[in-house]
Amino acid sequence: MAKTLNVKVQKDYIESLTTVSGTTALMELIWNALDANASMIEIKKIGNEVHTESIEISDNGNGIKYDEAIAAFEKLGGSLKKEKKFSPGERAFHGEEGKGRYNAFGLGNLISFKSFYKEGDLNKFFEIKLDRNHLTQPDVGDLYTRKEDSKNGFTVLIENVDEKKANSAFSVENIKSIEQKLAIYYQQYPTFKIKINGKFLDFSSFILNEETQDIPVNMDIEGVKSSYDFKIRIVEWTRSCEKKLYYCNQNAISFGETNLGVQTSGLNVSAYLMSDYIGTLHRQHQLSLAEMDIILSTAVVESKKIIRKYIRDRIHGRSADFIKELKEKQIYPYEKDPIDEVENATRQVFDIVALNINEYVPHFSDQEDVSKKLTLSLVKEALETNPTSFHKIITEVINLPEEKMDDLKELLETTSLSTVIDTMKEVTDRLRFLYELKVVVMDPIKNKKVLERKHLHKIVEHETWIFGDDYTLGASDVSLKNVLKSHLKELGRNDFESVVDEGDNTNLNEIPDVCLWKQYNNGKNGYHRNLVIELKRPTVNGGRDELGQIMSYAQKVRDDNRFEKDKTEWTFILLVNDIKKEIMLDCEQQNRKFGHIHASDGLNVFVVKWGTLFNEAEARHQYLKEKLNYNISEDQEGLSLLNAKYEKYIPGVLKK
Repeated sequence: MAKTLNVKVQKDYIESLTTVSGTTALMELIWNALDANASMIEIKKIGNEVHTESIEISDNGNGIKYDEAIAAFEKLGGSLKKEKKFSPGERAFHGEEGKGRYNAFGLGNLISFKSFYKEGDLNKFFEIKLDRNHLTQPDVGDLYTRKEDSKNGFTVLIENVDEKKANSAFSVENIKSIEQKLAIYYQQYPTFKIKINGKFLDFSSFILNEETQDIPVNMDIEGVKSSYDFKIRIVEWTRSCEKKLYYCNQNAISFGETNLGVQTSGLNVSAYLMSDYIGTLHRQHQLSLAEMDIILSTAVVESKKIIRKYIRDRIHGRSADFIKELKEKQIYPYEKDPIDEVENATRQVFDIVALNINEYVPHFSDQEDVSKKLTLSLVKEALETNPTSFHKIITEVINLPEEKMDDLKELLETTSLSTVIDTMKEVTDRLRFLYELKVVVMDPIKNKKVLERKHLHKIVEHETWIFGDDYTLGASDVSLKNVLKSHLKELGRNDFESVVDEGDNTNLNEIPDVCLWKQYNNGKNGYHRNLVIELKRPTVNGGRDELGQIMSYAQKVRDDNRFEKDKTEWTFILLVNDIKKEIMLDCEQQNRKFGHIHASDGLNVFVVKWGTLFNEAEARHQYLKEKLNYNISEDQEGLSLLNAKYEKYIPGVLKK
């Protein structure tokens, strides 16, 4: 007997479920059919080009039994899928709360649900109608027995259609979007077909390439450690697609989406972030706040890194034929294979940029080979000398379109290859510098030409990292009086000049070579470490006179109360090529590192050999040196780096 139900839920809540887009409505009805284990879903827009009379969604699934439908429609949230996670055909369920039936109002105002199912030996049929004007009062028709040859399934008929939403839902772009959203699910459960207006959807033949990676997310929130498993699946399509990142559960069922947020450089890419955690957020109605969830947002950030790398790798692979052609024409600016990771990374960036220039710079492909070679050589030079500034050359000289520069910036941004190149270039430059400076200081022929203040001093003050990355240059080639001024200023004293000028400075006229500063917070705010260096020309070894000089600096700092010592550690270093026997006993102090001449509260004096300094600096870079597989051979011509950087200080001194 037909009857009217009263849904036990607030009317405004149900109304909120009816205001979805036509696209969402269609997807929810498809998911309902898939949850019912349908192998065939057919969707029709009935009418003509001007007017849509109705929309019909039918499937050959299991239908829903009469008593179950009464229970489900009478109380929103009573879906049997709450208890069961998989359909009878072992597909993972999409919905759990029965909201999909109300989402159908996103396409029209009158909804009819017809269920065809088998109960025992009998085939049953009934119909439930929903009216937007009576949302909490669905009309349930009588239960009928059908003919034995009738098929099971479910049919939704939508009338009084919203033309605008219907046109959007059935547009070519939206149908492509449906294929995108279901593509990964189809690969997991390839047992269904969907036909929209007589045409089958295609979920696989349009996939050009795909890649899946695990993303473990480990969190420590207020001392509680937890881990979450995510997967990112990147799909590259053979046709244009929506550049979306879909939020899916572990069974690839999409519950939400956001913009991909990555420049795809012309590739048709979408991505699917999959995790049990996303399914939990969906059930808790928290997925709409995805950006505020620290766990999901962390996974999204990591996903975008993987997507960017995928795009870089694909573009680099796509450039292979183009690069091969450049090499055959002998206009590729690199002649030999890369010898280490630095050159390999630089080459990869160059190939990507060259491909973009060829594809998007007007008339580049029509230029003479000589012109192409000049342009590509310019790009190579810019990348190798300053990878972060070559954008100006690309835009102003080569005229790469602005929108393509945005793509390149995305490819070469903070987490990208240009930063890798910057870092690796700095390390290799440092290693090269150490090698060349070692030659200058320790080679018995070259070091005779090198003077301490005129040459070594000017070089070292620009390369203070050799003493440790903690230090920055505080004072250079100034008297202890001016070192005191710099020191007080570093301490934040606004009266530093008057403090120095009003005191007795007769003992502060000596000039150490370099003064380096380090302020650090080691649980004690305001503490400083200072390094004062007296370096000697390579032909001068450390003896009694030289030791007396560095000890004199240390003593004057110790005896002058204007030099802060309670919160400041002072280290004095005499830097020499070798140590004379006359001070060897001073260097061999018991329970101290060799060369540690003096130790007192806040003040230490060392004699350090250039060779020891080089070894320690190289050791700090050893890990990266091994990672880069970077080797410096002595047969490289000249002292190229030192000559290039310090020619104004050492004209002719370091030439062969």
